[in-house]
Order: sequence, then structure tokens, then C-alpha cells
Amino acid sequence: MRCEGVRYSHGMDRSEAKSLVAHAIGVAIFLTGGLAAQSDASLVGRAVLPAATFSPGPTSGRQIVGPVNGIQVPFLNQQPVQGFSAIADLGNGTFLAMSDYGYGSIENSADYQLRVYRIRPNFETATGGAGTIQVLSHIELSDPNHHIPFAITNHFSGQRKLTGADFDIESMMQANDGTLWFGDEFGPFLLHTDAQGRLLEAPIALPDFDHPGQEIRSPQNPYSEEASALRVMNAMRENARRFGGARTPVFSPWNVMLDDQNPAQGVENRQNPPVGSGLSPASSDIFNVASMRSAGYPVVAWTVNDMPRMTELMQLRVDGIISDRPDLLYQAVAAFDANGDTVPGDYLLPDGRIDSTRFDAQGHRGGRDLRPENTLPAFEVALDNLMTTLELDCGVTLDHHAVLDHDPLIQSEKARRADNQPYGPQDEVLVRDLTLAQIQQTYVADKLFRGPTQQNDLNLSPVSVAFASQISLPSPYVMPSLQQVFDFVQFYVAYYQTGAGQSHPQAAVRALNASLVRFNIETKINPRQEFVTRTFGPAAFVQAIAGRIASNGLAQRADVQSFDFRTLVAVQRHFPAIRTVCLFGDFPIYDDPNVPGSDDGTNLQTENGENTPWLAGLYWPYRQTRDQVPFRALRSGGFEGMAISPDGGTLYPLLEGVLVGDPARTLRIHEFDIASRSYTGTRWSYPLDARGAAIGDFILFSRNRGLVIERDNSQGSLTGFKTIFEIELPGGGGTVEKVQGINLMTIADPASISLPAMAGDVGLGQTFAMPFVTIEDVVVFDEETIGVINDNNFPFSVGRHVGSSQPDDNEFVVLHLNRRLGECTTRPGQPNSAEAALRVNGSGRDTCNGPHAYGFASGSTLQLDWRGPANSLVFLVTGPRNPATRDLGCFGLQDIGLPPYNDLITVGIATLDGHGRLHQVEQVPAGLPVGATFDLQGAVLQPNGCPIVLTAAFYGTAQ
Repeated sequence: MRCEGVRYSHGMDRSEAKSLVAHAIGVAIFLTGGLAAQSDASLVGRAVLPAATFSPGPTSGRQIVGPVNGIQVPFLNQQPVQGFSAIADLGNGTFLAMSDYGYGSIENSADYQLRVYRIRPNFETATGGAGTIQVLSHIELSDPNHHIPFAITNHFSGQRKLTGADFDIESMMQANDGTLWFGDEFGPFLLHTDAQGRLLEAPIALPDFDHPGQEIRSPQNPYSEEASALRVMNAMRENARRFGGARTPVFSPWNVMLDDQNPAQGVENRQNPPVGSGLSPASSDIFNVASMRSAGYPVVAWTVNDMPRMTELMQLRVDGIISDRPDLLYQAVAAFDANGDTVPGDYLLPDGRIDSTRFDAQGHRGGRDLRPENTLPAFEVALDNLMTTLELDCGVTLDHHAVLDHDPLIQSEKARRADNQPYGPQDEVLVRDLTLAQIQQTYVADKLFRGPTQQNDLNLSPVSVAFASQISLPSPYVMPSLQQVFDFVQFYVAYYQTGAGQSHPQAAVRALNASLVRFNIETKINPRQEFVTRTFGPAAFVQAIAGRIASNGLAQRADVQSFDFRTLVAVQRHFPAIRTVCLFGDFPIYDDPNVPGSDDGTNLQTENGENTPWLAGLYWPYRQTRDQVPFRALRSGGFEGMAISPDGGTLYPLLEGVLVGDPARTLRIHEFDIASRSYTGTRWSYPLDARGAAIGDFILFSRNRGLVIERDNSQGSLTGFKTIFEIELPGGGGTVEKVQGINLMTIADPASISLPAMAGDVGLGQTFAMPFVTIEDVVVFDEETIGVINDNNFPFSVGRHVGSSQPDDNEFVVLHLNRRLGECTTRPGQPNSAEAALRVNGSGRDTCNGPHAYGFASGSTLQLDWRGPANSLVFLVTGPRNPATRDLGCFGLQDIGLPPYNDLITVGIATLDGHGRLHQVEQVPAGLPVGATFDLQGAVLQPNGCPIVLTAAFYGTAQ
């Protein structure tokens, strides 16, 4: 490993760096005295930011189930200043500290704003200091200029501030122009912002050089369908909150598109697109119930009509099911054992009603497999079967009434003319062209086409008959208005409380259930260009439906649902008290619409090559799934560390996880050219230590030398693995060369800077340790001084305060190293000297930063400070070699040919004591012993003569 000089923090030379550190810690770093025998470094400064440090902002942590480690959640009107995952030295005693992306997952971090804080540490040192960190200001990452093409949480806002559900930023570098570069794990992406955090360009994806034409993607990648529903729902929820909506929108997917690992469930035209469809195949398992529920969204799946599938979905923990068969749905709910104690009925109340706080049973269009759909008898049968919600569809009439109808046309398949005149497909009339009175006087929707269970026997619908008679409807099967449905439910309650049905065995239960029943009302509108003129626009639907809900005082009992999110966004704006329900399905129009199965484009399909028009401008990567672009990056396996070259022109993002298909325990570093905004294709393999589970940070202190933090997953244990390695990037790519540099679990603290401790604290005192699960920041002050900061994963991690179970603080420590960075480092089998410092006659320490000629004579002494393995030390002399005789220079030093360095000469061999440390004086041999020839013949080497460089190195085990 070639030795190079150190690039100090903020580009300073050594004297400036020394001055900065002395100023920052209030004392020269060498005043701490001797180092503990087993330590690689000593603690010379420490500053602590308490875990419970907050900054003003929107309420955060809503999706954390708490309290956590004594911390109450959510954090009302504030954001935690926590989890520093990157640090940049501003050169004036202040630093930019990048907060981690949130609370540990994409699902619970949508209300955590991505920020970079400017902090000023006041380090406690051997001679004083407060040991505190002052938070001075912050910037927020944002996308006001709409560079991000996919859905983000604050999509509908003007500032478009970024959150922890948009990106998982884990690394940060400041470029020469003052702009900031961030490494993200969700993409993985590179993000480029100005100094105020405003995005300057679209996120930059990582090419998959092993599969040209593809990108490296993680399961959270926004260009995959699997990760897109969550992002879309986050945008919808945040839009509702902007206008005062306190109720979380519902996620309502087509049940066959759930990620259920059931190959029997799927969308046929996704699995096997028919010839002429123009569609590509794609996975059907794209909606993950656990993920959506973890993010706080109720999941109500549609449309399920068989009991085994209903049970399967309840086992997936859906929050509700929409069914054409309310009778079967009730039976399935009644038979379900939710807690696994073999006793069914966990979702039922004592009186037999379904507990709506635990499960939402919805009658689809009332109960369309039992009665003609969207008619009063259909809703009656749903109520008879104790459904908690009535699901129904609405169109808007010429006189702007909401009328129950699934299609823009009054379909001849479902309705007939009341005067018995012929009515077929060629006669169908648009709902928007008729008044409510015309529709109800002209048509009767009593046709049967759903199979033998669907009946139109009015003897089965006594409440509907009685209600129709009371309000003078021509038939119980006319297409009712939304208002008439509301009135019918009230009539149903009275019918069983005091009316003709009060003697029914279930009268009391039916009346109570109906008095509380909810309404889930769908807007039947299609925004695609070929269909948009068939109905009125979104505003008419919102006023007719949401306005009617509000006027009836049903805002808490009625939802508005739609595949067309334009109507939902408008409801959120104008009727914030009404909950919205986001429907998701894939019913594509084929290139050849005459191919059987071609539908109306609902609601994910692109239109004319552009994004779907259904989602109110929110992006959907139609049919881009893991089947097309597999997830080669693991979850949380993206860019954890990122270095920048000393000239500021190149970034080196380092993946945290092993790519699928790569060798085990091998990470990748890629080279990115800032000027061209492109990856060069040069890559390095980074081998993890046998004890390492992940890396925490990566920086360069010279052109190709740097530091990498590795860790295991332990916390609170002093036997954990938390280590900083010194590494070298071979030119042109290849395998990273690395040597253990600093064990962060055994730091000497001779001045007891880390004390006092709270009862039960670990890792404080004479031997200081950083027993945190994540340590993610390292900064170089000079060749012998670095700073290290932990990510405290607030409020979850407890690595320091084990006894009190209090969450970890952010600790910024300054370490004085036992050797200088950039000295020759050691690795088995190859001579170098990072583990040693060599002095001639007690002075002239060899830094290995180029040739150093020492003047000495026979009988001179070599003093070695060595911290390598026992029984493995070899003294070496190198110098210019005579190509003819293979002797070194003009001194006749025999080349003994140790591969792969043929100009190495053994001078002497020493062993270490049991503590792995040696301060030993060795005499330079006066003669030429066999195997260790060295004879200066009394000469004194001069810099301008024939220089010889003295060094010390590990070369295997000494024999």
C-alpha cells in the first residue's frame, strides 16, 4: 500500500488543522499524556447533544407506536434533531450535521423532514469545556422546482419539502462550489442541492454495469410499482392534512394485486398479456398489506366473494373487505380467529354485530350478487347481513343530483324501460343528459345477470317496498339518489325499532347496526380523453356527493372513494372533514380494443405514453416491477457512505448492502464524475470484516486513501465490533486494500473526559467505548486527529444508557491517534508500516510519505513503536537497487527477494510482548549475518548521496 499525505478537514494544511483542533477543544491535543496499552487512540474531546433535542416544525413521529424508551410520541409541532449520519467541517468551529432520514423505515418517516443542521460543539477536554453542542440553524431539503418526477409526500405543496419517506439520505459531501451532494438508500440515488437544500436536478440513479441498460434498484425504488402505492398515499394524506383533514385516507386495492405470495391470485392480463394488447407482463404482487398498515393506512380490499379468500385476506390483516356477498362476508368474519386461540368471532361484538373498530365489512353496491346492484333492495340485504359499511357508486344527473349508477350510461344489461319499450345497447343514454326525475320515471333497474344467487323477488325486500311506497317511487328498483339512500337507512332503523319489523328476531340488532352504518361513496368518472366527455367534471361530482354528505351531517360516517384522484384531492380541499378512499386497480385498454378483455384504463395505465391521468398528477411506473428490473440492492442497502476526492471533482458512493449476485460480504464503491454528472464505470470491491454487518461512513483524506467505519448490529455491549479501517483504492478499480486502524470500543480516556456517568451507563471512564448500534460520521482534522459521531436512531437505540434504558444521545468525540494517517499500513503478506513508527537514534520519525534519508553509522539505534500482531515484526530497509547485481544502491546490501517487493532487505527480527505493544531498541548489525546482511562500513548516509529509507512492516509471521 503506497503512502500518501493527508488531506485535512476543509482542505487545510497541517498547521491550520492543528490550530483548529486546539481552538475547538481548548487545549493542545498532546496534553493527555500516555496512551492505554491496548488502545489505538485516546479521547481528547467530547461534546454531547441530548437525545430529546427538538427544532420547530410540523408534528413528527405519528407512526411510531409509543412510548419508546420513555419518550412520548408523536412530537407535537416539532422535529427531533437526531440521528446524524454525515458531517461536514465548515472550518470555523461549526459543522454541517446531516440528520438521518427518519425513524428507521420508509413507512414511519413521512412526517420527518430531511434537514441539515449547523452545529457548534464546545468540547469537554482535559482542561475544561462544557461538553455541549449548540444547534445554530438548519436547512431543509426541498424540490420547489419539481425536479423529482415521482410522487413525494409534499407533492401538492408549493415548497415540496422532502421527507424520510421520499429519500433515505445517509451520506453528504460539500462540493467546491458550495453545493451539497447526498447519497440515498431508497433508489439508490445521488441528490444534488444548492447550499439551501433546494434540489438542482433530478435524482441520479445508479447504472447496473453488470446488466447494461438497467439500474440498480432497491425494493423502495420509486420507479417500481411495488414502492409506488405508499408514496402516492403519502401525498394524498399530506394533502388532506394541509386543509385540516384529520382522518387518514384509506388504501383500497384490488385484492388480486396484493403481495400475498399466492400464485393462484393474480391479474391474468399482467401475467399473460394477450396478443394485441400491447402490454408487457408484470408482477401482480405489488401491494404489501403490512407495509401500508405500518405507514398508518387502513387497507380495505375489493372485491372478494369467496370465504377462503376472505379468510386469507384477514390473515394478512386487511382492515376491511368489500364483497358482493354480504352473507358470506359476515360468515367469514364470524368464523375468523384473529388472536390464534382457536376461538372464532374475535371481530364480533357480544350482540353479534361486527366490531367496526376492528374490521370493516362492506356490501359492494349493496349486495349485488344477491339483489340488483345499487338499488334499495341491494342495500337492504347488506343491512340485513349486518354490514358495517354500504359501498355504492354515483353519477351526476343533468340537474346535478348524485344518482346511484356504476356506468356513465344507463346500461341495458341492468335496466329496462318502465313502459316496456325496447331498450338495448344501441338505446343507452348518458346519465348526465337526464334529470333525476326523468331517470326514475323512465327506467327500472331490476334485471338479473349475476347468477342464481341474484334475486329480484320483492318479498325478500319488505323495507324497500315500504320506503318506495312512502316516498312515491315508481318501483323499489328505480335508480335511487344519494339522498334517498341516506333517507332509506333512517327508514330502515325506524322500521325495525317501531315499525312493521319490530317483531323480527334480529330487529334490535338490525336497527342498532343500521343507525351506525357507514357509507363509502364512489365517484364514477373517467379522466381519459376518450371518456372524459361522458360525465360532468370533478367539481360537479364533489359538490353533488360531498356536498350532500355534509348537508346531512354525515361527514364522520361517509367516505368519498374514487379511482379518479382529482375528485379526492378536491374533496380534501373543500370538505376536509370527509375521509377519502384511494382505489387502485389495473383494467387496461388494449392497443386493439376489439381483443376480449379490453377495458377503460382504470387507473394505473399510461395514456399516449404519458403518466396515468387518474392519479391527479402523481406518478405511476406502470408495469415496472421486480419482474422487469429485479431488486439487486437490498432494503437499506443503498448509499450509506460517500467520499469526495481531494480536488472536489469525484464522488465515491459506497453501498451498505451486498448486491444480489455479488460475492458474499463484498460491497461496491462506484466512481461518479461531478462535472459530467455520470458514473465512470470504475468500481471497487470492499470486503467486509468477518465481524462486520455494515459500514457506517466513508471519507477520503488523500487522493486514494481514506477511512471506513464498520460495525456489527450490537448495542450496549462492550464486546461489540465498531472499527475504523484505513483503506486504499487501487487505481482503475479492483479490491480495496484495508487495515484496521481504530477500535472504537477501546479508546483511552486518561483524563476521564467521558465521566461522570449516569447509573448503568456503559463505555465511559478510563477506557472509553462507543457501544452504539450505528456510528456513521467521521471527519479528519489532521494526520493524528479525527472526529467521530454516532447516529442515535432516536428514540429507539439504547447503547450507552443501558441501566436507565434512556435513548442514546448524539456524541461528537475527538480522538488523537497513536499513529498518523497516511503512514504505511499493514496487511498480511505485504510489507508496509501503518502499525509502526520508526525512529533513528531516538528522532526522525518515518512517516512513509516519501523517501527520508537518515544519517547514521554502524552502531546506531532504531526505536520502534509497534502495535501489530505478536511474533510478526520484520525490520526492513529499502533503497535504490542495482539492476545488475540486485544489490541495494552503492552499499552492497544483498537483495533476499521477498515477493512481491524484491527490493526489501531484512535487517533484524523482533517479537512482541503479550500485550501486543513494543518500545524496543535494536542495534544495527555491524557485520553481515546470513539472511540479514547489513554493513554500512562506517559510512554516513547523506540526502544527496545514496539515500536509504528505513521503515518497519508486517510480513507474515516471523520465522
